[in-house]
Amino acid sequence: MIKSVIVLSFLAVQIVFAQPFYFKDDSLSTFSFSTSYFDLIRTKNSTSNSAISFQKSKMQFETSIDEDKLFFSLETEKNIALTDNSISKVQFKTGQQINRLTVDNEFSFSPFFTEQFVRLNQIKSVSTIDYGGSFGFRNSSHWFEKFRIGYYAYSFPLLLDLRYEDSRIDINNMSWLSKIFYSIGFRPEDKTHIAFQYEKYLSLKNKNENPVFAVEDQTHGSLANFTAANSSTTVPFEINYSHGEGESFFDFIFSQNSFGSTSFTDALYNGVAIKSFEVKEYYWLPEFSIAYDFVKGSLVGNIQSWPFTSVLTSLVANRINYRLAGHVYFFTFKTKKKLVFSNFSVEPGVSVYQILPELTLDNWQPSYLVFGVKDFTRNILPVRKAVIGKLAIAASYRLNSYALLIECGQFIPIKVIKKELPPAGETPGIILAQPNPSKTDGGRWISLSLRKSF
Repeated sequence: MIKSVIVLSFLAVQIVFAQPFYFKDDSLSTFSFSTSYFDLIRTKNSTSNSAISFQKSKMQFETSIDEDKLFFSLETEKNIALTDNSISKVQFKTGQQINRLTVDNEFSFSPFFTEQFVRLNQIKSVSTIDYGGSFGFRNSSHWFEKFRIGYYAYSFPLLLDLRYEDSRIDINNMSWLSKIFYSIGFRPEDKTHIAFQYEKYLSLKNKNENPVFAVEDQTHGSLANFTAANSSTTVPFEINYSHGEGESFFDFIFSQNSFGSTSFTDALYNGVAIKSFEVKEYYWLPEFSIAYDFVKGSLVGNIQSWPFTSVLTSLVANRINYRLAGHVYFFTFKTKKKLVFSNFSVEPGVSVYQILPELTLDNWQPSYLVFGVKDFTRNILPVRKAVIGKLAIAASYRLNSYALLIECGQFIPIKVIKKELPPAGETPGIILAQPNPSKTDGGRWISLSLRKSF
């Protein structure tokens, strides 16, 4: 690992400084260190316990000279997700520590510019390199302000530890996704900016590091984003619209035998947001944003209860079919205000999220030779509407060229309206599974960072 980091660092430095990039007296450079912890959720009921948390530490250096930019970062990320069910005797745990070294350089030769991006990832015993770059031009004196086109390749590890009674399966799988994008920027007036970006995602390759268990996947999707900003009005504002769609297909393989497949189809995302900015003339007016988001999709698939059998044997073995479908509406309001007192500043913020979910999980088994249906069970999310608040505060202190920043926050459930579901067994041919009451906690985070400018 140390050798690979040194080699990549040497190559990255060669890539960056192959261009005539050098430090000048008027360059703006910063070095910073930050660490954060996010306790996402913890649930507990009479039959199961679950928890998800994230930790991250990061060191980074960045400098800019006019329109030239150079960026280095070294980060460590630790994610933990686990659940323990006493009835099914299933213990599921995934935890991975990711170490990343990133080098990103943008060099301008007016009116053109080029960017090079390299990132080394170390996850357990797996090392990967993300790479990419972009090319474009900018012209600040013309209404056609900027154009950029680029290509990036990213790696996504799937490292899981699944236990059932005395059995255990280690999943060590690697998927790659490529992104092709272009963006266009316009400036029809001096204080009006319009930008459009389109991104296309495609599966690049799939690498299985475990000969016993494999997950083969094929993914493709797209995302379009339109932004318009105007700073000539009394209160500057920005309007953003996003649209995304895509699908994925997964095939689960155990000892070279396929024992399950899943299709993630008709995935759709639409989002609209309006954001205002603070102005010095109205120091009492806070910054705020209003957003609407819609997400939908469905998972349809099956899995054998005997994954070690052949395809022929699976015709008479038990199979579990499932279908997860639904959509979610999000309505968001955010506001924050920065208050400055000499070298000290504080920025409190309040957010309110209204969530309207509609989610149904069906599962059943074939009655004979994969034909027919038996033991059909339907699980309906019992929440009709949920209102969640978020309280956050950021405080910073500056002393000469140093700055200390502390951020923390907490999500707060404000109101939950549940659906009136019929009692289990009253719907002909369907068993409605009633949710088990549980205690839920989490939704808090804290972040600390120190920055040096020179």
